[in-house]
Amino acid sequence: MNEFENWDVKASDFPTKGTDAEKLRFLVRYAILAPSSHNSQPWLFHLHDDHVDLVADRRRALPEVDPFDRELIISCGAALAFLQVAAIGLGCKPAVRRFPAEDKEDLLASLQLSGLREASAQDVDLFRAILNRRTCRQAFGPKPIAADARNALQAAAEKAGARATWIDDSNDRSQLAELIMTADRQQFENRAFRGELATWIRPSAASAADGMPAPAFGIEFPASYVAPLMIRTFDLGSGRAARDEELLKGSPGILVFTTPLDEPYDWLVCGEALGIVVLTAEAFGLNASYLNQPCEVPELRTRLGLIDDVSGNPQLVLRLGYGTRVQRTPRRPVEEVIVDRVRARKISGERARRGGAAKAKAKRK
Repeated sequence: MNEFENWDVKASDFPTKGTDAEKLRFLVRYAILAPSSHNSQPWLFHLHDDHVDLVADRRRALPEVDPFDRELIISCGAALAFLQVAAIGLGCKPAVRRFPAEDKEDLLASLQLSGLREASAQDVDLFRAILNRRTCRQAFGPKPIAADARNALQAAAEKAGARATWIDDSNDRSQLAELIMTADRQQFENRAFRGELATWIRPSAASAADGMPAPAFGIEFPASYVAPLMIRTFDLGSGRAARDEELLKGSPGILVFTTPLDEPYDWLVCGEALGIVVLTAEAFGLNASYLNQPCEVPELRTRLGLIDDVSGNPQLVLRLGYGTRVQRTPRRPVEEVIVDRVRARKISGERARRGGAAKAKAKRK
């Protein structure tokens, strides 16, 4: 299986008469299509006879941009949302327990199939959206987002447990643009940040199971082959800031996701809200991408929370509009993310060592 074949999953192959384990294994194929920071796909699925555990794969953490694994857990939350949407879309009733074991911080959720349920038309629309959803990092057209779509997106986030605020006021947008540009410059001034980012950039024609395409940063073929070196070596912050300002100005919709508290549980729920929102957006024919930089710089994140109408702890900035169809991003093989007990113990040891080192580094900052 190549890095794009994961997108070719067919609902008709769902093992309707199979065991719960067989059904859950199939549903994971949809969960891994969720968006994630740097397309790092930081999740593992421990498959049991009657349930599947969603586990944070901290070996794929981003200690420079995400020292406390906040975005890592948000990414896992999006995968959990896709897993639930797929289960419901295929006629199953999922039961989810979040953080089911206090002594296992990497165990984010457990999902069990608790019977059958008839999928509604909306359920089917969300399910079908999984295979069509892409992160569109290009500019959007000027067409405004209709009121019914805006209301549906906001309601989807709130139903999942997060608050989504539309940034419509011109002054508020100007403040947000300034925060994004400041964050871009600060992040690219940091050599360690650039080095980490460079490790996740992929040339246009690269064969990889993860990471982001170089064109997303305005680096096209053939320069894409030296994109990691360019990012690692040069401070591209000013150019990135200017590009992001234009992307924000040209976006018909900007949503800021917030949560009441700022703990791992809130991050997971925010990720679920993100997953439902991007699928709802796709169902309405909308594209989405991210301008999360202010959420990644502590002092700027605080200032983001002071913008009018933004209430709570900012977690994500999502831009929405009508864009062009973009290429699918690669995915890790499903066999790589589903693990058995023996492999789980080995991975747990690796996570503990790497996670401890990352936390120690974060405390020194």
